[in-house]
Amino acid sequence: MNDKNLHSDNNLGNEAFDDFLNKVEVGHNKTKEDVWNQLAMDVNDKPIVNRRLPMRSVYSIVATLLVLFSAFAFMKFYTLTIHSAKGEHIVYSLPDGSKVSLNAESTIKYQPYWWRFSRQIDFEGEAFFEVEKGNLFEVGSSAGKTSVLGTSFNIYSRNGAYNVDCMTGKVKVVSPEKVEVVLTPSYSASIQTNGQIYVSKFSEKIKSSEWINNMFSFTSVPLVEVLNEVERQFNIEIETNISMELIYTGHFSANRNIEETLDLLCKPFGLEFEKISEQKYRLN
Repeated sequence: MNDKNLHSDNNLGNEAFDDFLNKVEVGHNKTKEDVWNQLAMDVNDKPIVNRRLPMRSVYSIVATLLVLFSAFAFMKFYTLTIHSAKGEHIVYSLPDGSKVSLNAESTIKYQPYWWRFSRQIDFEGEAFFEVEKGNLFEVGSSAGKTSVLGTSFNIYSRNGAYNVDCMTGKVKVVSPEKVEVVLTPSYSASIQTNGQIYVSKFSEKIKSSEWINNMFSFTSVPLVEVLNEVERQFNIEIETNISMELIYTGHFSANRNIEETLDLLCKPFGLEFEKISEQKYRLN
């Protein structure tokens, strides 16, 4: 279409629109200009619709968010505690199939509903861990931290002492001072009081995890600490004031009765014991 035809069509359109306005009856003798002005005023004065949600919908949304937050908080912070008493060993399966064998008087804490996102355990005592492969697996205590992907290892964490024996795979041990080492099978790590880590190789014949079979081995350990282990394994109390300078190297079996065990420990030092009650002994 050329400009001439376009101009002609525009004129025809304007004439038709003017003819329409002339035929429309406009009240109060309003002119076309008055009608246009009135329309403009009506548009400008039209109220703005406030599209707020009904309060019932707002309450429903808030309630849903609160439920979701509560569910998240429950999953994240709900903690399960497993504790073995004196004279008790426990084998416990974690949600991913990993197993923890707890020595007497030991405790683990973890978040079961958050386990698939974070495999973390708080631990005190002594335990043997058999970890299934997966994301990072961490065992933390006040004296140190151990992390693995899939392996087996033994941890002893009591009264500030922290020792780790790696049986299979690799184990990373971290001290509170952020000193860290990586252990391979048959190696042990012991966190020192200054935060440094002492690494040594242990004999397959003498392993700290032998407690699982009720065998307890000690190398140059104060006899007082050995007696503490006897108390844990037999669920008894031993009264004694022996010197911390008495050092013991050897082993005992918790499959023996308590009096045989005490006799075995006392003889090398010329000590004697007496039975005070079913659960109490005195050693001097």
